[in-house]
Amino acid sequence: MHGHSQPFSAAYGVAEPNSADPVAQTTPPPMPLDLVELELALDLNDVAANGFGAAVREAAKRVGGEFLFDLPASGLLDDAQRIAVVCLSRDDGGRFGLVLLSADGDQARTVEPDSTTADLVQFAKAFVAVLEKL
Repeated sequence: MHGHSQPFSAAYGVAEPNSADPVAQTTPPPMPLDLVELELALDLNDVAANGFGAAVREAAKRVGGEFLFDLPASGLLDDAQRIAVVCLSRDDGGRFGLVLLSADGDQARTVEPDSTTADLVQFAKAFVAVLEKL
């Protein structure tokens, strides 16, 4: 059949990207570099031995960020015991990273703020605004 051509993917049995593909939908976006750096700095600290707040404070300092505060995560996140907020940059309204202490209290991990933590980030922005006025 000359004149009728099939798409390459159909002709050679290659699956085309499909937005309904559950793997494509569940793969999280890559973590921003500043959060990766914060997580690596956290790995250098023993959270169990040094305490959560001290470990996050030291990690923030290593990456040029500012430890703002930490508080109980109850009501915000189910899988975490505490949550800390780190200001990674004050440019363009501020860039914030969150550090979660596992429910077991033995691991810390960084996460990007999302809709569940939006109020916490707004509080952090107000906190930074107060610090800048001091």
